[in-house]
Amino acid sequence: MTCVDHEPGAWFLVEQRGVLHLDARYGHGALIDDSVLVRLDAAELAAYRTGGHAALSDLAARIHDSAPHLERSPYHRRDLYRGPDGARYRAAVAAAVAGRAQAARKPS
Repeated sequence: MTCVDHEPGAWFLVEQRGVLHLDARYGHGALIDDSVLVRLDAAELAAYRTGGHAALSDLAARIHDSAPHLERSPYHRRDLYRGPDGARYRAAVAAAVAGRAQAARKPS
């Protein structure tokens, strides 16, 4: 898995074997601060291809606003972190974005 793009503090776009996934942060009050990992569907891929970075920021905002920690959110059931391979996905995304985060901290 490799990091393709990111918006600091909001999302990471990662690629695994040609498939794009968005790790989007969300929060609710003082108690919930987490992220979801969704595989981009056909409509989201098309939006990304035409709108680029801004399209992903819009998608991340929709995910956040949907309260993905709740079952009623359409992103709740798409969250790969909630599935049986959730720990493996979290580790792979963390490894993919570690280099991006470390590069951002280095002074120019």
